[in-house]
Amino acid sequence: MYTSTFSRGLALLAALLCASAASADDNPPKCQYVMVGELPLRYSGPGLALTTEGRVNGTPATVLINTGGSDNFLTRTLTERLDLPLSMTGKHALGIGGYSRLYQTRLSEFAVGPARAGKGHFMVLGDTGAPPPYDATVGAPFLLQADMEVSLAEKKLRFFRPRDCGSTFLGYWSQDVFTLPYVNHFGSNPNPHFMIEVNGKEMTAQISTGAASTAIMSSAARKAGLRLDSPNSARMSDVTGVGTDRVGRWSTTLDTLKIGAEVVRNAEIEVLDTSDPSNADVLLGDDFLRAHRVLFAMSQGKLYISYLGGEPFKLHRGLEPWVVQEAESGNPDAQLVMAGVYRAGRAVPRDDKQADAWLEKAAALGHPQANLQLGRRLMAQHRYADAAGHLRRALDAQPASRASALWLYIARLRNGQPDLAKQELEAAFSRGERGDWPSPIADFYLGKIDAAALLDAAGKESDLSKARTCAATLFMSELYGARDDTAQAEATLASWRAHCAPAAQTASAK
Repeated sequence: MYTSTFSRGLALLAALLCASAASADDNPPKCQYVMVGELPLRYSGPGLALTTEGRVNGTPATVLINTGGSDNFLTRTLTERLDLPLSMTGKHALGIGGYSRLYQTRLSEFAVGPARAGKGHFMVLGDTGAPPPYDATVGAPFLLQADMEVSLAEKKLRFFRPRDCGSTFLGYWSQDVFTLPYVNHFGSNPNPHFMIEVNGKEMTAQISTGAASTAIMSSAARKAGLRLDSPNSARMSDVTGVGTDRVGRWSTTLDTLKIGAEVVRNAEIEVLDTSDPSNADVLLGDDFLRAHRVLFAMSQGKLYISYLGGEPFKLHRGLEPWVVQEAESGNPDAQLVMAGVYRAGRAVPRDDKQADAWLEKAAALGHPQANLQLGRRLMAQHRYADAAGHLRRALDAQPASRASALWLYIARLRNGQPDLAKQELEAAFSRGERGDWPSPIADFYLGKIDAAALLDAAGKESDLSKARTCAATLFMSELYGARDDTAQAEATLASWRAHCAPAAQTASAK
């Protein structure tokens, strides 16, 4: 990774922490463990990732908390929402989905909690598998400048500075706390590895607050004797992240998972068909953190961990109590998750009325994906004016969502507004690089290329050609239908159904 002005500016937190600790007592008689900062946490996005609130140029921003990240970045979600100019750097960032181009932009201010960076250039992630639901990400270089406690039961991060503590026990909240020594770290990432055992095999692990679920890398899974074709394993949907690659994912059940003094039997975790950028064999994610309280004691080179209860390693596919609580407390991201669970009937009886109710609640709170989904549903009901309103709100909240821009174009055409449709689509795609997918779909809609050229562009990258061809075919059918070319629309839709459905029923422009 690369250090940016963003990283150096947020290092001001270290000075704040040192100053706070030094002012506690000039002559402490014994170990003093001083809390010098606290950040509130919330669950954000479709994966309910851990975030906190920051500010960019005076505007509120959602910031991903990612102890597995080796640097800090802005995202295109932020830069497009604030219409910030980008310039190429020629550098790349490595993530779970491969490499992402790095751009840079200039800000007048960036703040996260007590840390503030002034004017300067900030790195921007160019390539992600889907538009990020957050505006920036802060990694281990920022988060682990001091000792840091993660308490998801309270949705808090706390920062500490010890004075004259040496090897004194720091697990202040309970006596039922065990420790694990750090063993090494990878590259510039200060988040060290520690040792665990999977099915009796010793492996390296890392706690990653940016991972929703605990996962083992495929090479480590083989070392532990796990077989993905066994009855204990099941294929799951691919995952995406930093980079454009889609990563294969399976669920599997371990015989034993030993973390320090804790032994978990029949643990259900994910297997990722990739290598983690930090070189860890296992990433302990937010599911682990919800069942534990953890202190990253950087001052002592060890982790403090206590078990709080519940099943940390169980791939729940229904409505977990914490998700219901988040939704009922007004979290629109959790409300969207509730809508999806009821719509699909995952571990609960399918209930479209419940799904619609939760979707409308999330959309009313301005959730971009909820407004996109609601807009699509209203289009299916031929309520094109209402649909356009929701799709416009989705695009305003998340300008990097090309799918919102394309569906808005269709809704405007259906509503008899071709000039406005063209104006909005051109504006939405003016911020991206020409030729980047799905800009060929926009070019087709605007009459710049024909159908053959669109399908040719969709098929250029072999590993993405099927998904992109399915998306292109679906959007072609929508355009023909909006132009009352019924024969072409039906023929194209029939092709889509024959070659893409049901796997491509969720095809999108991303």
